[in-house]
Amino acid sequence: MKKNPLVPTLALGLCLLAGCATNISGTWQGRADVAERPFSFGAVTFAPDGTYTAEAKYGDTTRAVTGTYSVTGDKILLFGEPFGERTYQLTKADGSLVFTDPTSGKSMTLDRYR
Repeated sequence: MKKNPLVPTLALGLCLLAGCATNISGTWQGRADVAERPFSFGAVTFAPDGTYTAEAKYGDTTRAVTGTYSVTGDKILLFGEPFGERTYQLTKADGSLVFTDPTSGKSMTLDRYR
């Protein structure tokens, strides 16, 4: 299936129109304890165009995932395989991002790598 080249531009434009308060562009390293969560990010890069690539860890399994993201207020919406669409509360402080699952209350911290 051919990708539409306007999708990243549209995602960024929508993000700007919605007033994305938090710029998370860059590469981040996860420090979550996998034993407490269904998955964690080993490393994730959020591109300014609204796309991301990540190394997701599921127990002893590591896989590459890609998708799109958008930030609105204190929420981040991630869409990508294998987990589909997920929304997390997003907190940014002292060079770290904290993703908190609103259902379970569990969180994952990412530290800026680049």
